[in-house]
Amino acid sequence: MKKLLSTISVLTVALFAFVSCEQTSYLYEPTNECLTFSANSGAWLFTDEPVIEFQLIRGVITSDLTVDLTLSGDDLFALATPSQVHFAAGESTATVRVGYDVDQAEPGSSYGFTVSFDEKMVSPAGWNVFTGTMSMPGGDDSEFVDYATVEFYQGKMNSSVNLYDEKYSTLQVSKYDKTKYRIRNAMNSGIDLDFTLASDGIVYLLNETTECPYDNEQYIKIPSTIEYNGELVTFWLDPNPKYNKVDANIGTGEYTMDMTSNGGTSITWYVWMETASKGILKFSDTDDGWWRMYYDVVNMSPRPNPDADYMRLGKVEFYQGKMNASVTSEKVKHSTLLVNKYDPTRYRIKNAINSDIDLDFTLASDGVVYLLNETTECPYDNEQYIKIPSSIIYDGEPVTFWIDPNPKYNKVDANIGTGMYTMDMTPNGGTSITWYVWMETASKGILKFSDTDDGWWRMYYDVTEVYY
Repeated sequence: MKKLLSTISVLTVALFAFVSCEQTSYLYEPTNECLTFSANSGAWLFTDEPVIEFQLIRGVITSDLTVDLTLSGDDLFALATPSQVHFAAGESTATVRVGYDVDQAEPGSSYGFTVSFDEKMVSPAGWNVFTGTMSMPGGDDSEFVDYATVEFYQGKMNSSVNLYDEKYSTLQVSKYDKTKYRIRNAMNSGIDLDFTLASDGIVYLLNETTECPYDNEQYIKIPSTIEYNGELVTFWLDPNPKYNKVDANIGTGEYTMDMTSNGGTSITWYVWMETASKGILKFSDTDDGWWRMYYDVVNMSPRPNPDADYMRLGKVEFYQGKMNASVTSEKVKHSTLLVNKYDPTRYRIKNAINSDIDLDFTLASDGVVYLLNETTECPYDNEQYIKIPSSIIYDGEPVTFWIDPNPKYNKVDANIGTGMYTMDMTPNGGTSITWYVWMETASKGILKFSDTDDGWWRMYYDVTEVYY
């Protein structure tokens, strides 16, 4: 099944090589040095105890051995053990300690280091490189607390707005200044809109501005995931406070952004809306392109943030040979790749295939992908697969994807990243994530393209850009 016998054979050989070398208590058959780190990666949070530890293990213990270690990475890390590790005869393990200066760590940031030794000394089934990631919780978000739910509205765009990711955002308020607010992930852009609200209802936007190529003025640029005629819409917000306000329905409680007897407060500003081929969108001969945009307070219960433990890592691009001719939407083609702040082997593809479903997976050191989503029983063979209803149209019908979660079929290609994260860009391009799928439409069932076709086809997500 799925044409992967050669790959499975290679993995089996590699696994056998490791098992045949390993014995209890990390003792090895003395056929080679079998020198290896106990793992190839680790992730920690910064603490006041400025040292982390992992093990270096060898198999042949009959004589002395000296190993030179090399440290690279962010400047706040340093080897707390000597750069030469010495094994006396009879010793099979040594502890490697990496220290760090916690005072250099910025809240909300992650840092990385690599410890390595000469690859000529490594076991065939071992690791001569250990990659560590450390994160400092907090950051700018620590000033803000979730306060309410706000809803996007713009008359020309709302028919293109998804139910959640673009339509609703969480309004936050500063713990220290109740006139200071934040709209988190405005228009599903990955950008937070910060503003202060004066007593007369004037809104002062605080984000950095960008020079707009259409008039060379400074505006706040928000690249959204809203589409117009198949293209993503970029919003240019005019930060001039004389145009930006809350409506007369201003709150009367402790906070000015509130719900009143007449409903929720509305925040309004003027925007230009741009797409790649059309430039600034204009809807009549007399239209100068400026249109009102609103965020209305609709609920005093803030939306939970399902991505609180994740940060944006890059952009990934969908590819499936039989389907790509039917992909007419940027939201189908491109998704955001997130990485877990505390576990750098765990990833999330947001809104996969424009389905409103996030694909979660872990990536093992051998490149095997372990999908974590819940499965559904497939009516075609009564097996469990991950069901993704996409917005791709094939012969007039939307395509549903059934992803096989079996990890022996799911992997990243040999072009695995070399940076802090394994899902990365390399000199040869971006890492590819691949798995097998069945593709279904309502009238045709599982799509088959030849008499011998069993319906299983490779699907790819290629890393095309990294953000850090």
